[in-house]
Amino acid sequence: MKKRLLIGTNAYDIYRDVESEKALLESFYVDPEQLYQVTVQSQDFTNQEYRSIYETMLTLYADGIAFTPKTIMDQSMNTIQAGTIIDIMSNAFTATNTDYHAKRIRQAAFNRQAREQIVGLEKELGTEQFLVSMEKSINILSDFQTSRNPGSLSEIIGTVKSQIAETKKTLKYGISTGFNKLDSIMVGFCPGHLILLGGYTSQGKSTLLSQIVSNVAKNGVGILIFSVEDSKEDKLVRLIATETGIPIKYIVTGQASEGRLEKAQSDIYGYNLHIYDDIYRLDEMELKIKKHKMQHNIKLVAIDFVQNIMAEGDIYQAMRNVAIRLQQMGKKHHVTMFGLSQITEGKDKASISLRGAQELASAADIVLWLERKQDSQSFELVVRKNRPFGETGKIAMKFSDSWTNMREVMFS
Repeated sequence: MKKRLLIGTNAYDIYRDVESEKALLESFYVDPEQLYQVTVQSQDFTNQEYRSIYETMLTLYADGIAFTPKTIMDQSMNTIQAGTIIDIMSNAFTATNTDYHAKRIRQAAFNRQAREQIVGLEKELGTEQFLVSMEKSINILSDFQTSRNPGSLSEIIGTVKSQIAETKKTLKYGISTGFNKLDSIMVGFCPGHLILLGGYTSQGKSTLLSQIVSNVAKNGVGILIFSVEDSKEDKLVRLIATETGIPIKYIVTGQASEGRLEKAQSDIYGYNLHIYDDIYRLDEMELKIKKHKMQHNIKLVAIDFVQNIMAEGDIYQAMRNVAIRLQQMGKKHHVTMFGLSQITEGKDKASISLRGAQELASAADIVLWLERKQDSQSFELVVRKNRPFGETGKIAMKFSDSWTNMREVMFS
């Protein structure tokens, strides 16, 4: 006997709701604008004819063609029975319950997906892959619950207006980097943006990342780091050096003050910070992003460094694929993607660029460059591309005497 779920006074099969599928199509006939304002997808319809009608309505609406039995029959190449179409149209009176029926259809679709994941997990119970598969299943179901169809123009405008109102109230838009001038130029770390930092080897990229992580984490912001070069222990030691101002060599050789180390470790333990050093593929990275977004509400994802991400093709094709995927992940999961990159130098200084330069830079929203003279504590952080806000420029910065911290240089 099938399990049934009660909603109000109506019982329905938890895995399908054909009555709501029909009612939703009736709503679309009355008000076609509702097609793009509900979170329903083609595969959510269990009745094949209703699914075909829904897909046909989408096509007709996009082409500006009115819904009639003839236009639907013609568009569907007569794969839908005329009686089914006439029945829907003759019973279509209102679109006021559109959201209600859409939610019931979507819930039934979620239940089917959940059942599929549970059946798959049962088969892997007791195997080494069980925990990995369970994590994937949770992410799939989480994605399913939060996925949306493209919003109408009015919805998008409403979202932008809400963001502007919130910005006026808080006097800030993105997450502060901890550097006032940098925040002024790129408006902090904004969700959905891909930011790349380039610089020669040993110029201070990792130290700058550590300083930013320290600045951001102190404000309670969730951070996820993929260290595809250094070990996670190395990343943690560098962060301790940033927090204490004690050079790394003194920390690792046991010459540092125990009290200062314990204080830093205690502070870091309280951060919403998560570090992986064994994730090299984009699919695996996205799984972790989804997991920590759901469990810890992370807002900043850092990758050190981008060229070590495993991808197919030569360096240029690989970096193109990597850059596009990183940008997609930032938008999809509403996080800031901050990647460190190597740079190469051409025949002249003007051709200094990221490895796979055009491929990376074309996808990045913001490109930062770190320029420092050899052995000099002073350097410049250059904003060379700022697609969202336009402003570029140079920010004068300086290392501390211990080379563990960085600060902006303020001129009078």
